[in-house]
Amino acid sequence: MRQFVDALFMRQGDSQVAANLTRLVRDHGNDFARKMDERSPGALNDFISDKMAQVLSDEGKKIQQHLARNNDVPITDLLSTFSVEKLANLLPTLAPSLWGILTTVAGPETASTESKKTTRREQGLVFATICAMIAVLRSQRSNNFQTVIGLFLLGSGAAKRQIEVLSHAGLSTSYNSIMDHIKTLSKEGIIRFRDVVKSCMCSIVWDNLNIAFRVESQRLDNANHFDNGTTATAIPLHDPFTGGKVPHGTLTADMKPTRETTKPPLEWTMEQTLISAEDAVKLDECSLWQLKKIALDVIAGLGHLKKGFRECPEVIKIALHTTEQYPLPAMHEDESSIDGTIRVYLTILKNLGITNEEIRAHGLMFADGDLLTDSLVDKIESARRNSPEEIEGLRMIVRRFGLFHAKMAGCRMVVNEHWNKVGAPAGLWWENTRLLKRKPMVAGWQKQKATRWKPSHELLEISLAAHIKDAFRLYCGHDDLDEWAKTVTEEEFDDISQKAFDNLFTTAAYDRAHDRAESERDTIFENSILQNRDMLWYSLLVASIKSGDIGRVILVLRMWMVMMRTPKTMPKYADAIFETLARLDTYHPKLKAYFLHNWLVNLTGLPNRFKEIDLLQEHQNFWAKIIYTAKGVNRSWDWLSMITVCIFSLRAAMRTVEKAYNIPFYGDKHTVPNMEKEIQLLADALAAERIQQYTQNRMQNENVNSARDLLYKESKYSNSRTAFQKFTPDPRRAENLGNVGVAGSGLEDKDVESEDEEPEYEADEEDLGMDEDEANAYEQSDLMMARAEEFVNQMSVD
Repeated sequence: MRQFVDALFMRQGDSQVAANLTRLVRDHGNDFARKMDERSPGALNDFISDKMAQVLSDEGKKIQQHLARNNDVPITDLLSTFSVEKLANLLPTLAPSLWGILTTVAGPETASTESKKTTRREQGLVFATICAMIAVLRSQRSNNFQTVIGLFLLGSGAAKRQIEVLSHAGLSTSYNSIMDHIKTLSKEGIIRFRDVVKSCMCSIVWDNLNIAFRVESQRLDNANHFDNGTTATAIPLHDPFTGGKVPHGTLTADMKPTRETTKPPLEWTMEQTLISAEDAVKLDECSLWQLKKIALDVIAGLGHLKKGFRECPEVIKIALHTTEQYPLPAMHEDESSIDGTIRVYLTILKNLGITNEEIRAHGLMFADGDLLTDSLVDKIESARRNSPEEIEGLRMIVRRFGLFHAKMAGCRMVVNEHWNKVGAPAGLWWENTRLLKRKPMVAGWQKQKATRWKPSHELLEISLAAHIKDAFRLYCGHDDLDEWAKTVTEEEFDDISQKAFDNLFTTAAYDRAHDRAESERDTIFENSILQNRDMLWYSLLVASIKSGDIGRVILVLRMWMVMMRTPKTMPKYADAIFETLARLDTYHPKLKAYFLHNWLVNLTGLPNRFKEIDLLQEHQNFWAKIIYTAKGVNRSWDWLSMITVCIFSLRAAMRTVEKAYNIPFYGDKHTVPNMEKEIQLLADALAAERIQQYTQNRMQNENVNSARDLLYKESKYSNSRTAFQKFTPDPRRAENLGNVGVAGSGLEDKDVESEDEEPEYEADEEDLGMDEDEANAYEQSDLMMARAEEFVNQMSVD
């Protein structure tokens, strides 16, 4: 029998017989093998084992090759292209036998949909992970998967011991390897931002980094102190005309007016000191839209109108795009002085690899920062206006103040002005403390500390929503607001919105109430109208920033420019807004367009996710503080300058893995709590106390302070003798009279508005955590702090 079978399968012989045999085996070979196994169980085991061993070995080699990378492939590229989902989709083709075995071993997918949703275990992801572990067993170089997981673990705050355990299990690279990858990432980051600056026009933003350094046991050479430094970021410009990057030389030096005087080169007009009639109409239209939008959100019965609700009128809308950011090395340079700012600027350009010739070819460069940065750059431009060099004379710099800090200042202005006094039966103190029973706030113009932004912002959100809800109750003409809302038509909704707006949210409404005879005035009612107007403008600015309409932002800034000039408020911001908007009018139209369309950024490319440039830098400062504050023998500014370049690369690794394994970016901790109960509580109180209704001879009026109309109070400022003195050319000419014994010449350029300025405010962790793109990361800040010491001690700078 053996001889017959051997003869049958001999390669030599009749070709027709061979062909028939091939077809027979092809069509019935499986049946023959089954019958052979039935006849003699186990007879085929050796053959199958040998055959499958070879097949699986070949497939393992293919997986190994796929997950390996050449030495010239940057870690940055690995992070940006890594996808577990793509790997899971490729493996059935790359290793069909192995995939089939895993599928069989795992068993049929009998788990219910609800169970899968709960466990989040997807077969493809599990199998892809197993295959990646097999690949690294075959070769330590096939560790793409483990590298990304390792960086994810580090960025998530995992301890060294935890990472080492997962490394031995084949899920991650070792802790030492991760440290090497961090150094590589930093070097790659430097190469990347230098290449970017050489390929397109960029802006830069920097901010001072002040870290409180405390030691347990103080010594002469080791005492409590502040470490002062600066962080910076390069941001490629967005082209509003093409939608792409901006080529070098697009914004030439001659587009920026030459500075020939100590003061900024402004020839301001009366029209620039107040909002124009045309812009005032636009502001009213946008404010009315914002009122309607909030009403639709807080009045439940209006849900049927949301679908047909139109977008807010556009003024200057930034096109949707994705902004890139490139953190630069942290600098141990304090920017809080003119000399310090010069050193910071020169260090930034040195890090970017830019010389005078290169910045001349690059073109004008926007420089963003807070008011301190803006003021210091202005002073350097003034002092070095005669310098012929582009870098030393800051000739290529176009400065912009940060809108995030301006937004926080505007919020504090509204809260401070309408806080009223402790014990008042109306105003924000009454709403915050007596009704909502929130934690007491430091607010009002008389306090010594700046009002915190997050609680102020939340209070204004709740208060404005309640005031709008009560306004609709007053003007809807029905006893039951919710029942009216369920059946109201779009036309009726528009009509009631207009009535509520005209009577309770405008300057004209306040003027009508205020112009009554003194004995007939209702202070609480008047205050509520001013509070409504100011809160609505703030809400409009916040919404306009998120939507990317920089034109609407400027409409509100024009109002704040006047309001912030009131004594004991924020005259520095008033000056910054006025000077910036007036300076824009002197620019070449192309420079003005690029200025405005790059004043906000969008890191996601999604609608309603625009944010302020200076907010980006605040985030980088926070993470630099988290890492640097940890104790460690290797902590230094050299080390910090290395790690700050790749902070966001670590964050990118976290997001990559979270997305691959369906881990939500945001947890329950940061979810904005529902404010419906608080809004209704305030709305009920407003109705019960008739706060938004004129009440003659109201007894409580004697217990409240009259709020100031900041807009009216300072609207006449431009007619005063000292109006905008900082920006008005001085017609006086100095004459050398020698020493005539006069103590003072009277020519000092005094800053008459520097007194009674509200204290400077520094955003804290809670403020920064309100950014929805960063909320999840701030939840992990405590864990990152706990692990950072271990991280620092492991790292050393070559």
